[in-house]
Amino acid sequence: MPAITATFGTAKYREGGVIAIPLNFAADVIVPSKSICRITHVSGSDLTGVNYRIIGKGRAFEVVVEVPPDRKGSFAVSITGTVLNPSTREWDTVTVTASTVTYDTRIPRIVDYDIPADYTPGEKFDVKLDVGIVATGLHANNVQDVFILEGAANLMGTPTPYKWTGTEPPNLQAVLPDDLTSTDWTALESPDANLPRTKENNFDEAGEQWHGESGQYFLVRWTVSENTTGVFNMTLREGMLRGPVS
Repeated sequence: MPAITATFGTAKYREGGVIAIPLNFAADVIVPSKSICRITHVSGSDLTGVNYRIIGKGRAFEVVVEVPPDRKGSFAVSITGTVLNPSTREWDTVTVTASTVTYDTRIPRIVDYDIPADYTPGEKFDVKLDVGIVATGLHANNVQDVFILEGAANLMGTPTPYKWTGTEPPNLQAVLPDDLTSTDWTALESPDANLPRTKENNFDEAGEQWHGESGQYFLVRWTVSENTTGVFNMTLREGMLRGPVS
């Protein structure tokens, strides 16, 4: 039985835990069914509930894998079986090197926080957050988009977000100085027009939307005005923060 070579490309991560792994053959083929593909566990979460399919035609195919939420690990994708070569009308054995794919579909959520019990007009008001995993989605100009701000939060002016850059987790209950330059809290930036619009720089696949900087621990700081009173409420909007490998 003749053989035909194939190669796996770089995995593409999409919304909802969907991972597409390119599969390119050396010649046009007809894939009989997804049963020629093998998804095997390598590390981390088990593969319970993981579904996959093969789509494409000619030489260009994709193995599309759907991973349930709140999973982290890796799996190997390989081909075992034969494909039909339409030019020769023969079934060819596929020769391909297996590819290992990592995934992380855990959802960022507020797992710990510190909000002052009260505030003094004219002073700093610091909210510190732990979202559970390293996530992107927050930058200097979008606190109001990422969080629902209610009550006194809407009267405190423009908030300034920071991320933690220390090697150890921060003490969320620690009282912070007004000047944060000597701490590991670093102010988040706004989109840089000269930043290459790549996935590595947290842009979407189209290179259009910038998801913001990455971090697990965030600080949002307001300066309380003299006439601010009310109840403070700050809620993370669903889906605004993204995990590192969705």
